[in-house]
Amino acid sequence: MIPVIGEVSVSHFDWSRFALTCWQKQKVMISAISTSKNYVIQPSLIKKHKITLQWLSSLMLWKSELLFFQKTLEDNAGLFYKVADKKKVDHFQNLITYYGGEVIDGLRSKLRHHEGHVASMLKTKNETLTEYFKEHDALMEELETFEKSYKDMKRSFLRFIAKANKLDRV
Repeated sequence: MIPVIGEVSVSHFDWSRFALTCWQKQKVMISAISTSKNYVIQPSLIKKHKITLQWLSSLMLWKSELLFFQKTLEDNAGLFYKVADKKKVDHFQNLITYYGGEVIDGLRSKLRHHEGHVASMLKTKNETLTEYFKEHDALMEELETFEKSYKDMKRSFLRFIAKANKLDRV
């Protein structure tokens, strides 16, 4: 079975076109890594910018995975007959909805706002704002906490679905 995101199969999915479309829908921002004689950028600022972009990429991946998990859960929910298993189906449904609809979107919004501070510092050529650095550390901690929670959910979800596949063969 080929995973499907929306109406497009993942095996034929044009990720570069998807990324370009997502980028075009966002506000145009000053790039912290563009070459210009006007900006003298602290290496730590560039490093933080790259880390932020990596987190944005991870969030997009997780959002796509959640769509796949939703479809997988719908396809396999009918294989469970025990009350405890049906409760787990509801539990995973709630987690997928919560993570995909609130948490990931909220974190993406915070990261984009955070990147706006970089653009502001570049525009004003003022890299002395310590607010950005404090915000960055707190946001990275929040993302790392979510990543751990997401990976735990993913691991238990995949184990649960594997159980459904065993039930299907019986």
